[in-house]
Amino acid sequence: MRLRPEDYAIHNAMEDVADQAVQQVLSEDRTACDCSHCRDDIKSQILNKMHHAYHPVVSGEPIPDPIMLEHLDTDTFNRVMVECYKALIRVKENPRHDNTDRPPLHNTTEGILRAAVSEVLSNQKLHLERDDVSRLMAKAMNGLKPSYTTTYKGDAFTRASEMDAAYLANVYSQIFKALEGLPVNERKTS
Repeated sequence: MRLRPEDYAIHNAMEDVADQAVQQVLSEDRTACDCSHCRDDIKSQILNKMHHAYHPVVSGEPIPDPIMLEHLDTDTFNRVMVECYKALIRVKENPRHDNTDRPPLHNTTEGILRAAVSEVLSNQKLHLERDDVSRLMAKAMNGLKPSYTTTYKGDAFTRASEMDAAYLANVYSQIFKALEGLPVNERKTS
């Protein structure tokens, strides 16, 4: 079984926070480009520096309210804003908004995890329903370092990570921890 993005639903609540921070900083600096490419470049840099907060999007369960920037504790708020200003400066110095041949903002860690989860479920002969795959993916993603990118070069770094034995060991460890957190009756052997 090959797991596909449409086989589960997860959301990183910190993406909402990053969006709000980018909006605030761009509204304060009128010299910065406000195009979607520059916004995504800033956002990816913020998300790679912050802890993430993935949650599963499960049918029948309420979707958590977005985390609001102004409701963060002072330390987290300050860290988000510092990272946002740093990212803004880097993007202003090296804008890439003219490059139309680029992938959308994505977390390459998710692709590595998806491939590993596919392998584990197949080898363990487990079948999980969509909601349980969503729970597993969210929990495992929260245990891994994010790697958001808006470039194909970012995807190349991901391929290099796939060859790092220590990194892969952590990926598989997070998968088995997440599986342990699922109710036993939800895990069906095929």
